[in-house]
Amino acid sequence: MTKKLLFALLFATRITQLVAWFNRGKVTILCYHSVTKQHESERNDPHKLHLGVDTFIRHLDYLQAHYQIVSLGEFVRARREDIKLPANAAVLTFDDGVRNFLTVVAPLLVKKGMPATAFVMTGERFTQEGANRNGLNGSWRPEDDNSYLTWSEVRELAKQGMEFGSHTCTHRSLTDIPHAQARGELEESLNTLSSYLGSNSFPLSYPHGKSSQAISRLSESLGYSCAVTALLGQNGEECDLFALRRTIVASDDDLPTFVARVSGLTSLYNRIAGLFTVVPAEDLDPSPIGYDPIAAEE
Repeated sequence: MTKKLLFALLFATRITQLVAWFNRGKVTILCYHSVTKQHESERNDPHKLHLGVDTFIRHLDYLQAHYQIVSLGEFVRARREDIKLPANAAVLTFDDGVRNFLTVVAPLLVKKGMPATAFVMTGERFTQEGANRNGLNGSWRPEDDNSYLTWSEVRELAKQGMEFGSHTCTHRSLTDIPHAQARGELEESLNTLSSYLGSNSFPLSYPHGKSSQAISRLSESLGYSCAVTALLGQNGEECDLFALRRTIVASDDDLPTFVARVSGLTSLYNRIAGLFTVVPAEDLDPSPIGYDPIAAEE
């Protein structure tokens, strides 16, 4: 039985909803990358990053009916100040700062009143002002799936209530470069965000989701508010704010699979499967650990 068939059966028998009830006190941080209006047959998506907009809308409708969406900033404040969050709380995050966050995602979130955090790569290669943009309120174009938000677009989205964080300057894995270079990536990215958005504290998304205790402590010391990883799972009251777990959404997630992810069922499935066999991580969690947006452009 494939995982999708299993998740469909568990969804139909409401077992998934039972798992969600048991996990109602934990917070699921969802990670998306790109939401596209391209038809599935037109997509070149080996890393399963480009989710179709119709599927995304179904995800949002389910979340609106069954979860309390809180901002990442609200979640961090609650953990720091020992404030109780509502049951079934979930957080929406988007990695890489892909431009369709402006032309596809944000209008849907604003319409539904849902907060979200977008993590942008702050290096000049990723935030150049384009001469051929179709305007801040323009409609989606296919090239939006492979280009990045500019600072003027980031500022406009911030005015609409979207939160932003760092995905470093160049998206290089912080655990694979010298410590001094990692510090430079983190420090420069934080300063750039501060200069454009006028705050001195931002969340961080580790490139490729990879971190270490030294990188986590460095991020905290530099003034980041929190940091998210690609580790699968939910976050309880005693979670480490600089090693937050996320649930990464794949482009082929139908509704039962998505519901299994947000409920915490896939995390449980992962742990149980690991007791019996060595299962490739990509079969259970579509985290693009090896994904490099620079290499993807070339």
